[in-house]
Amino acid sequence: MIINVAIIQMEIRDGEKPINLSKALEYLKYLRDEKIKPDIICFPELFTTGYDLRNVKMLAEMIPGPTIEKMSQISKDNFIVIGTILETREQKYYNTAFILGKNGNVIGTYSKIHLFSPMLEKEFLMPGNRIPTFTIPELDNLTIGIAICYDLRFPEIFRKMALDGAQAIIVPSEFPSPKRDTWIILSKARAIENQLFIIGTNRVGEGRTERFFGSSIITNGDHSEIMGENEEIKVLKIDFNSLIKIRQKLPLLNDRRSDLY
Repeated sequence: MIINVAIIQMEIRDGEKPINLSKALEYLKYLRDEKIKPDIICFPELFTTGYDLRNVKMLAEMIPGPTIEKMSQISKDNFIVIGTILETREQKYYNTAFILGKNGNVIGTYSKIHLFSPMLEKEFLMPGNRIPTFTIPELDNLTIGIAICYDLRFPEIFRKMALDGAQAIIVPSEFPSPKRDTWIILSKARAIENQLFIIGTNRVGEGRTERFFGSSIITNGDHSEIMGENEEIKVLKIDFNSLIKIRQKLPLLNDRRSDLY
């Protein structure tokens, strides 16, 4: 199976939710009106708010909620949308990824399980407690997983999703400078270790306290496409047949010693 994935490498204004959401909706409209529409659109981490966690009570919303509703008005019958927003749930707050299906409904969510204390997540957010995978009916029941930014440094969750059938793991991120080399190395490593695609969408530009380098990446370990450091959209083809060849050549997952670890 071959699919088209659009990566929206976006500059985000911390705390300016209406401005960020308006920009995101314009990107969706642009891709909707293209002759060849993408199958999946990937936004960066917290693309509507950035890291303005001190105002989380004002910025967070339910899923589904106003952001999902506005996006689905454009995406319905056109493409799948994936990103993360600040979610409020039972009077607690989470950094939560959503998968918005082509039918306009949320297929599933994942709340970030590894909170990044240098950017105050542990102070204001709760961690998730699930590592799900998701089946995408519109794409021949493709199985995907989601990890969020700092999760990239914890290989165990990627292995779990691989063993649960994931063929691609989407990684919405706000990976800050000067960690570009780390971002690329870890993305490739997670792909190589698990023989799947990593689709990492990173923020660009200046935040209140950090600078972000972009360099969004799609890689299966053997081949990588890496974007630059400017705000841009790129639509790339992913050929899942390449995973069959990689796994046949080196049956890594089958060679695991599950009796020992």
